[in-house]
Amino acid sequence: MRHPALAAIAAGAAIVTVAFAGCGGSSIPADFSVVQRPPHLAAFDQGTAGVSTADLDVFDAALTKDGAPFGTLYGEQTVEAEKGSVAAHNAVETRMTDLVFELPDGQIVVHGASAYPRGDWHLHAGTPVVRAIVGGTKAYVGAHGELTTTRNTNGSYTQAFHFVG
Repeated sequence: MRHPALAAIAAGAAIVTVAFAGCGGSSIPADFSVVQRPPHLAAFDQGTAGVSTADLDVFDAALTKDGAPFGTLYGEQTVEAEKGSVAAHNAVETRMTDLVFELPDGQIVVHGASAYPRGDWHLHAGTPVVRAIVGGTKAYVGAHGELTTTRNTNGSYTQAFHFVG
């Protein structure tokens, strides 16, 4: 990964943004989608060797909208429940994900838990995952809704934002 420190700073900023997400904002942004290029990743094995609870992946990726550059995604995923635990199912593990989309007109903050293939931080191609939009800044202040993430077969991701009032 090129900028692990930036991703860590962005994750900290997400906590601050979430704390102020309910302040202000009266208009609902229009829904839109961006394409995320394959991410740059730094993995931190925190516990038992191999994938285990508390392992952390920190990443960043370039974004495009309608083929033009449109910001950067900063994120982190923490393994919360591994195979065999009460919360895990068969060949998957539960990962808590925090995402900060740094866009030309503000930030969008997303949070949620998702099932990932055991031992792989990639989602299955073509299988959408939905997480909560919990806030934002500037044009997205007070934003709420859902982000649907779908991994494409070429390793990129389609990130579709749906905002609600």
